Amino acid sequence: MKYVSSSLVVISCLFFLLCFGAVTVRAQQSPMRLGKVSAVTQLSSCSNGFFPGMTCFHAEMSCPNTVNIGLSFGELSPTQAARGTIVFLEGGPGTTPFANPDYGSAYLAAGYQIVELAWDTPWEITQSIAGNNIKNAACRPATFLKYVRQNVYQGGGMCAQGDSAGSGAVAYTLAWYGGSVFLDKVELLSGPVFGDIEQGCAVPNGNKIAVCPPGQFGCNGAEWLDGPEYVFGAESAVGRWSGDRTCNSGVPTSATSNSKWKQMSIVDGTTSPSFVYPHTALAGWLCSDIGSIQNNSAAEGEFFYQQFTSPKQAAGYSLTRIDNCNGDEGVSSGQTPQGLGGFAAISSDMIAGCIKRH
Repeated sequence: MKYVSSSLVVISCLFFLLCFGAVTVRAQQSPMRLGKVSAVTQLSSCSNGFFPGMTCFHAEMSCPNTVNIGLSFGELSPTQAARGTIVFLEGGPGTTPFANPDYGSAYLAAGYQIVELAWDTPWEITQSIAGNNIKNAACRPATFLKYVRQNVYQGGGMCAQGDSAGSGAVAYTLAWYGGSVFLDKVELLSGPVFGDIEQGCAVPNGNKIAVCPPGQFGCNGAEWLDGPEYVFGAESAVGRWSGDRTCNSGVPTSATSNSKWKQMSIVDGTTSPSFVYPHTALAGWLCSDIGSIQNNSAAEGEFFYQQFTSPKQAAGYSLTRIDNCNGDEGVSSGQTPQGLGGFAAISSDMIAGCIKRH
């Protein structure tokens, strides 16, 4: 037997711990399968809502366990060589382009190519007229983001900004569809709203949860409380998208329904999703209970953000409390704990962080 010095053993052990033992959170073993974008055709003009000057296309999306649906997308490049590409995903059913054009203007002026998306029908509905699994449906936005990376992107950072259900789409992409291998930076506004669908739908409702409690990693701002249940019509939408209309209907839900909602959540209680994105920077923005009408977007987002406990899980990470939102999810119109306007904080963070990391 060869003799190995004790000092060499110690150095080897330290190297192993530093390289392989530092991140104890789970990494995804096998991402869910992406789909395919086909039949891409340039349109003579863009429909209403797309950013002025965009070149628009129509295409068909196919994904496992879903029917094919159509989509339109628009692209606009800066006058100079692009510093990167930023894709916008709107909230709700995603059938209209991103609503706030100020972000597009800011990113174009900063030298970024921008891409907007609008689905022909709600992306969350897996079948022709009904849903049954939002996680399966999330293959669609995940596939589109990968398509942009492979076919539209011009170099630099590959980044995404999602609002409400759009932030849910981006989070599904990272946690379930391997998005961390091609996304460099993401901004999640008012969500992700599919963090734990069971807790949003289950009746009786759960207790309010603490968002950004003392000591939570990455939080910018003091703790506040939010109820996890879907309200203000979101319960009807999620009920339709999930295929179970008992979602927060006022009638006690069954164990079967609760289990189904849990299984399609971003945080589903298993070891399957990934919350380790070493080459993706991540920022979340949530409305507090001060000066705004509060829905459950903060609580649902918190279920996702609780998974981040170490700086080694992402290339950059922050979760910011936004006060005085305009409505229940208007983070862009609110203020950060430092008094900066939401739009300025979010756009500045994207511009600083949308750099090539892959």
